[in-house]
Amino acid sequence: MVNRMTIDQSRSTQHAARITYYSLLIIILVAFYLRASSITFQSLWRDETDAIRFALAPLPDLIKTLTQPGYNGPLFFLMLRGWIGVAGQSEIALRFPSLVFGVISVALIFAVGKRLFNRSIGLIAATLFAFSAYQVWYSQEAKMYTLITMLALASIYFLRRGVVEGRTRFWISVVVATSLAMYAHILAALLIPVEVALFVLWWPLSRKQIRTGAIAFALLTLPYIPLAGWELPLVFQPAETGFAHYTFGGMLNTLGSAYTVSILTPLIDWSISVVIGLSAALTIWGLLESKFAISHRLALLLWLGLPFLAILIVSINRPVFTDRYLIWIEAAYYLLIAIGLHSLWRIWKPIGLAALIGLVFVSTLSLNAQATTPFKSDFRSAAQAIEREIKPGEAIVFQIPYVHYTFDYYFQQPYRPIDGPYTNYPGNNNGYRDNADTVFKNLEVVFQNQQSVWLVLSEEEMWDRRHLLRQWLDTHGTVTYHATFAQVEITRYQLRLP
Repeated sequence: MVNRMTIDQSRSTQHAARITYYSLLIIILVAFYLRASSITFQSLWRDETDAIRFALAPLPDLIKTLTQPGYNGPLFFLMLRGWIGVAGQSEIALRFPSLVFGVISVALIFAVGKRLFNRSIGLIAATLFAFSAYQVWYSQEAKMYTLITMLALASIYFLRRGVVEGRTRFWISVVVATSLAMYAHILAALLIPVEVALFVLWWPLSRKQIRTGAIAFALLTLPYIPLAGWELPLVFQPAETGFAHYTFGGMLNTLGSAYTVSILTPLIDWSISVVIGLSAALTIWGLLESKFAISHRLALLLWLGLPFLAILIVSINRPVFTDRYLIWIEAAYYLLIAIGLHSLWRIWKPIGLAALIGLVFVSTLSLNAQATTPFKSDFRSAAQAIEREIKPGEAIVFQIPYVHYTFDYYFQQPYRPIDGPYTNYPGNNNGYRDNADTVFKNLEVVFQNQQSVWLVLSEEEMWDRRHLLRQWLDTHGTVTYHATFAQVEITRYQLRLP
């Protein structure tokens, strides 16, 4: 009888394992499809073409960014350098590594959820991650953000296994994954205090690994030294960084909106508030759910909260907050929501299923918007339009000048580029250094030999808040062509100069 029961339990366990395996496989395939199906819809924007420039820079210059302020870390660009050599520079080639990291992250959040809680929570979290419009957005961008997410998930997973099992290979994996994350983005160094906090939180188990854990955390400081040399002195030094100043509530609202409804959504304001409210309620419920160990639930809170608070404190004097820099804490947010959904399912299956379907439905609406609404600066369409209309000898002036790198990615024929003037210097002329007449006189010199010129505008306020370049061209030229694309405006002027 005992043998029979043992056999039945074994078969039941194997059956559950097969169901979990095939469910996860389906989720991963769906995640791949959602990321791959519209990977080239949005045009490359300047951050992505920056990635190409950094990746193809002379290797010594790229290595120097380890110790140069203002650089996020060279690892992604080094990886992209090798990838470009194999796959080329097409849009899909440039973005494909991010897609792969994003899909791997779906599998890793399942692994973390299963190890800390159970298979069901792992599958729910993987489903939310697969459909996360925010994760899909950055899985379709040639930047390091899904790489950081993958490495952070791997670090937490290996840390838990190291604490529980004590095997050296898991501690080595913690050091490697965390170090790679730091060199993919400098703010991923916040993984270290998270891991230390989790080690302490799991003390009844980690006490047995105190020596190995101490060695691992000590080793983590070594790869951080080149970054710390310039990063730490700047942390509390007041400065304007180009990032906006955020309050605690502003940061919380920005992250909640990004993680719940993503970059684009067709929802109206009140609907967005309802969805964010539901997600917040499920998150709190997940934190309070007593079925699971308090140490595991607090681990998610620390993973979510410590980096948030660190950036909040630093940003008081030196703004560094932007939601994508904290993309790797989104996994903790979804794991807490998964616990809340699991609790709803246990109370009454229809309501738990309805809540999950509702969140996935909202994500699907955002995914559809991202796949059908141009949002990134559309230099692809702008370059194609100018390519069809441009005549020999016509110059192209860029405002802001920096966007010409993105334009050049799509515009293949030779042309004469002109940088738009920077007119935002502060001074005594109504708040500006140069008055309008001074700027206009300089522009007469710049355009004195041009009969016609193309103006490419994108992010104009950063360079020319008073729109003086446009004013001068409108005064001295006749518009013969005009088109507007997502965050890009192009105009052809026939100039009337003496």
